[in-house]
Parts: sequence; structure tokens; C-alpha cells
Amino acid sequence: MHFIMHTQKRCGQPLEWILSHLGMSSSTYYRWRSQQAKGNLEDGYRGPLNFDAALESEIQAVLDYALKNPKEGYRRLSYMMIDDGVACLSPSSVYRILSDNNLLCRWKASSKSKGGYNFKPTAPHQQWHTDIMYLWVANRWYFFIGILDAYSRYIVHWALLESASAADVRAVIQSALKKHAQHKPRLVTDHGVQFTGKEFRALIKEFSLKDIKIRIKHPESNGAIERFHRSLRQEGLSDKELNDKYTAQDIISAWVEYYNHKRLHASLKYLRPHDYLTGIQDQLLEERRNKIKKALKLRRAENKRIYQEKIVKERNAGALPPHPQDLSPCAVPA
Repeated sequence: MHFIMHTQKRCGQPLEWILSHLGMSSSTYYRWRSQQAKGNLEDGYRGPLNFDAALESEIQAVLDYALKNPKEGYRRLSYMMIDDGVACLSPSSVYRILSDNNLLCRWKASSKSKGGYNFKPTAPHQQWHTDIMYLWVANRWYFFIGILDAYSRYIVHWALLESASAADVRAVIQSALKKHAQHKPRLVTDHGVQFTGKEFRALIKEFSLKDIKIRIKHPESNGAIERFHRSLRQEGLSDKELNDKYTAQDIISAWVEYYNHKRLHASLKYLRPHDYLTGIQDQLLEERRNKIKKALKLRRAENKRIYQEKIVKERNAGALPPHPQDLSPCAVPA
């Protein structure tokens, strides 16, 4: 349309003559004019692309990384890739890429408790959660007991027991308290016999702790440690052969180390428990923001370059009409 209008203005030739030299029918021309009036001309100069769109190299990097980490959800993957310098894309962009390639990993959403919970720790070791998880190892039950810090989600101590007696459970919690003797956390437990007997009451008194009991028949009240148990089963143990207690201990130890220091946690803005335990979360979040800003600036520049090269290439090939500024007076086809 720009070409036709410019030629008609500069040369004064009849419209039919110009269209015949261009090999264009009158019906096509007037259809284009109608579309132009509505603002949706198909063959007009295309507006700029979404310059924030992921580059082909970034899309491929996301797909490769997702295939190497098939159990991770798209949000965790997006922040893992930012931290690892693979691709600095938003979770929504990663979602679209994975969805388009059928690589989304979906977990069943957990139900929320209807009850209120007023206390929220503001620093590590203000509140610990503990519970017992049954674990089938080598044709018999063992008992995993973990102690989780509510603020950082860090597993401060754990043990794999052959029995879940009150004395055994008390000894595990006592070891954790001695490791962190400078702290006196609130201790959240359920109403199991291990946490209501005289051994446990003596422990609470010995260390001057505050014992917090969850609602009866409501494990969601102790959801922090319950959620850890689910992650341990699904991510740490689901594909492992637990042939004996020592093998199980080694596998659990390696996964707890990964959980504390490498695994990104959804409730911690996708940082690691160790980051919150040591108080470096604000620094790391700022580093992420800077990475995203830098990547966005580079992505926009690259998308603009690709777009401009494509327009020039198509124009030179005749797929697009020349820009009016590129035309000389009366430059019409012979």
C-alpha cells in the first residue's frame, strides 16, 4: 500500500496501470484498503515483535534442563536455571515453553487448613517441627524422625530408628538441642505417645522449652514437617532400593544434604533452606533481580536485531514492499 500510494503521488499514473505492473487485481487492492481502514492490513508493515519473547537458544536451554530434572515443577526449574546461569526467564515463560513441549511436571495440590495459625517465626531456631515417618526397609519397618526449623525449613537433625520408643525419640531431640544449645525453640509435635509421655515432658523441662501441640487428628497443623516427609518419599526415595538400614541412611543423608543446601524451596521464594538459615536470602534475591534485568536487556536487543534482519531480508526478496523512503521518483516496474 505504501508503494502504490507513493508511486501514484510521484508519477501521476492511473491506479489501474500501477496495479497491472504489480500483477495485482483491483479487488485485492480495495480489499487491502478496507482492511487498512480497520487497522488490520495483512500486508502492511508489521509492528514490532514481542522483543521480550524467549530466544530460540533460551527455549532449547529450558527444554534440555527440564529433561535433566524431570521431577521439578516449572517454578522451581525457572529459579534453578537463573541461579545456574542457564536461562533468566520468568516462571510464566518457562511454563509456556514446557507446556508447548509437553514437559510439565504437575504435583497434586495440597489442601489448605481452614484453621488459623498466628505465630510466624522471624528468625531461625524460633520454632522447630518434628514428627515420625514410617519407612519400609529390608522387610521391616524403620522410623525416620526429623527436626525442621520453621523459618528456614532447614533439617537441623534427623535419625533412622529401629524402634520408635519414647526414649529413642527423646534422645534424637536431645541431640538436636545440644547441637544448638544457644537456642530455645518452640517445639511443635502431635499427640503421639512419644510426645506426651514422661520422657518428653522431662526433656521440655530440662531445656526450658515451650511445647506446642497440634490439633487432634489434624496433621496439617504440623504441615511443615509433613510436607518434608512427602518430598523425601517422592523425590528422595521413590526410585531407590533400600536394601538395608545402612543403605537407607546413606541415601537419606545425601538427600537431606541436597534438600538443605541445593533444593529450591517454594515457601522460601525458591531459595535454599541454608540461605535462610545463614541470613543471606536478601543478597541472593537481589542478585537474581539483577540477572533478570540484564538478561531482559540483552534479549530485547537480540530480538530487535533478528526482527530487523528478517524485514530487510524479506524486503530484498520482494516478500515485502520497499519502504517509501527507499524509492526513487517514478520507480515503478518496467
